[in-house]
Amino acid sequence: MAQVSFANDIAPLLGQFRGQMIWRFDMTVYGDVVANHKEIFDRIRNKGMPPPPFPPLSDDQIKMFADWIGQNFPP
Repeated sequence: MAQVSFANDIAPLLGQFRGQMIWRFDMTVYGDVVANHKEIFDRIRNKGMPPPPFPPLSDDQIKMFADWIGQNFPP
């Protein structure tokens, strides 16, 4: 399993949808994403995020988010 970091992998992945999504937290802020990782993971895994017209995240992108969680949220 490759090392995944928030700064290099997760923030850019989620940040590309930032302008189109209305959330109660900023998905480019480490603490916000860590605190809400379960909800985020459920939404991306169930293809409910990102919203249309964007395509769902790929299986590899979803796995990367899961790996980041499994690696205990490296910054």
